[in-house]
Amino acid sequence: MAQEDIKKATTIEEQIEKLTSRGMVIDDVEKAKENLLDIGYFRLGFYWFPFEKTYPRKVKRTHEFVEGAKFDYAMQLYYFDFDLRNLFLRYISRIEINFRTTLIYYASNKFKDEPYWYMKPAYVKKAFLEGDVFKQAISDVNKESVLRHDQTIHQRKSSPAWKAMEFMSFGVIISLYENLTDGGLQHDISMAYGMSAPTQFANYMNTIRRLRNSCAHGKVLYDMNLTEAISNGPLGYLGNQKTMLSGAYNVFKYMLGRVSKNRVNEMISGMIMAFDRVSYKPVMDVIINNSGLKKEDL
Repeated sequence: MAQEDIKKATTIEEQIEKLTSRGMVIDDVEKAKENLLDIGYFRLGFYWFPFEKTYPRKVKRTHEFVEGAKFDYAMQLYYFDFDLRNLFLRYISRIEINFRTTLIYYASNKFKDEPYWYMKPAYVKKAFLEGDVFKQAISDVNKESVLRHDQTIHQRKSSPAWKAMEFMSFGVIISLYENLTDGGLQHDISMAYGMSAPTQFANYMNTIRRLRNSCAHGKVLYDMNLTEAISNGPLGYLGNQKTMLSGAYNVFKYMLGRVSKNRVNEMISGMIMAFDRVSYKPVMDVIINNSGLKKEDL
């Protein structure tokens, strides 16, 4: 049995020495130390990886940098990602709230006599209702003080859809939509966003959910690779972009436009500012080649 290659912790000084020995140019060592202490060597490694000689190879990496590679390259790429994550989260929340409200409104008005429709197999597929994801969601929402108060005051075990669903995650809300037993209702909801096919609409919403989760959990965005390709919809066939950040961005922008065109304009302005903060051409090349995003296409 091969012995495990255990890497030991290193000091900031050792990290600086390691980077320079591999060919990285560090113009301001003290600032680099501050960045390493603030962000961490491991996380920043995702952002200097594109400037290594063996990139994009992940096996048998030499970890040596191309000639002239600067520590500042990694920092600019990191802050580009940082800016996009914060910007996307701000506007994805608009889509999330809007979709939650739309689902509650359409379904609750169609099933006026059943305020607990979201828990009933006549309206939501039984397999989903009996699954662990939904059971956990119900358990979680019932712990909310607002709902506990509602249930105590009205002497009921559950709260109506327009109250309970406000506390469910974006993913659970999308799953509820996907598991509605009424195909006509699904169609009506998707048409509210300009999409006639519920399956395509669900694919778009799940793309936004994946983008949201990547942003919320601080994942790397510039080389994002979607686990499920974006299907053909109002944006048409996206080619290579169907699994890239640019594809996810365009889906997100389309859906945000169905909520508020003013918010789209705000978001694009924020994107332009993020691009303008990238002053090094090698960094811009990495962004364009990996994400598919271009300032002129925003």
